[in-house]
Amino acid sequence: MLYLTRKIEFAAAHVCRRPEWPDEQNRRVYGACAIGSGHGHDYVCDVTVKGPIDPRTGMVVNLVEVNRTMKAVVGVLNATHLNDDHPAFQERVPTTEWLTLVLWDRLQPHLERCLLHRIRLQESRTRVVEYRGEGSMVYVTRRIEFNAAHRLHSAVLSDEENAEVFGKCNSPNGHGHNYELEVTVRGPVDERTGTVIDLEHLDKVLEEEVMARYDHKNLNVDVEEFRTLNPTSEMFARVIWDRLAVRLADPPRALYRVRLVETSKNAFEYYGEQEP
Repeated sequence: MLYLTRKIEFAAAHVCRRPEWPDEQNRRVYGACAIGSGHGHDYVCDVTVKGPIDPRTGMVVNLVEVNRTMKAVVGVLNATHLNDDHPAFQERVPTTEWLTLVLWDRLQPHLERCLLHRIRLQESRTRVVEYRGEGSMVYVTRRIEFNAAHRLHSAVLSDEENAEVFGKCNSPNGHGHNYELEVTVRGPVDERTGTVIDLEHLDKVLEEEVMARYDHKNLNVDVEEFRTLNPTSEMFARVIWDRLAVRLADPPRALYRVRLVETSKNAFEYYGEQEP
């Protein structure tokens, strides 16, 4: 089985609001997306298909066919207002979760020579929605940035061993990183809201458990758990998971993945004790 991904971009406007709800409830559920008459996104849509390689052509599927289908289904959304211009959203709030599912349902019948494997829809630099055809399960990723310093030094190793294992990261005065954190929550789309998790709730958890706790801090000195733990990014990702998993445990929704980017060369992912 071989997997092929094709990207398409489109610009569209939408407003996420239920008219029967008060403004406070709409803002709690949809955040800034509920304000005003609408706003726009430069969406990036990655469509992944899968299938065996055709021995006659050496391809899974002709990219010309995939491109034609994607333009017909996804490209028509370009320069439109989802609420006003598309029948699928006349009675349904055009959240990115619903939009991803609508695209899946519309693309799937047109892919005769391969199977649809995944749709990844990036709404903005800080929010991505992914669907893999797993029933009602949708993956929502929120991205944040923060700054922190650390020194890598293990109490069970000698000074010489620490210097050998951690190199310049063992410098006594430490060093800093501009961390990027991606937090993915997995769950079904709520029929009323069209979301997997309330934006305000997710952002509040990230502010309290990550930003307020780690941003502009020296992990070795200012953070209690790293008084005894060596603050490697592996350990850091697991510590963040442990703090978030408790706050985001709302069955059937749950924390799925933490991805901590330390530098442009190093990224660390943790899924708890489950396999991805």
